[in-house]
Amino acid sequence: MEDHPELRPLLTVAGGSMRGLSVRVGPERQVIGRGSTADIVVHDAHLSRRHAEVWLTGEGAALADLGSTNGTWLNDRRITGVERLADGDVIRLGRTELRVFDPGVARTDPVGFSFGEPRRDRRPTLPLPIAAQATPAVDAVTPVALPAVSSAPS
Repeated sequence: MEDHPELRPLLTVAGGSMRGLSVRVGPERQVIGRGSTADIVVHDAHLSRRHAEVWLTGEGAALADLGSTNGTWLNDRRITGVERLADGDVIRLGRTELRVFDPGVARTDPVGFSFGEPRRDRRPTLPLPIAAQATPAVDAVTPVALPAVSSAPS
């Protein structure tokens, strides 16, 4: 992954005031918090100044709480030690929600192309049909006989 940083896991803010912000996880420990000294500053009053940290190990990305007041939640479970992150995990810090995307093991990429076997637990997304414009068909018109009009004066 050192040669291809684009294959590092990506954390994206999916809910909260900073929605859309994305950060790549690197081998060095990155502190997440609301304090200006944090490596990843998140503007959320419910976060501690140094709330949690994330880093890349040989097995993948890892997450640890730094003794925050409101806790760090991984997939709706409060964590107490170091947790390994997987593609699709949801991290909640205060009122901010982060999604984990790991391109090295992901079965789908961010725009929905799938890799490997198709999933059986979900329907594929299909494009919406284009609405047909209402134009009368020539075959549908029934000819009507009109009375003959004489051009002679009466």
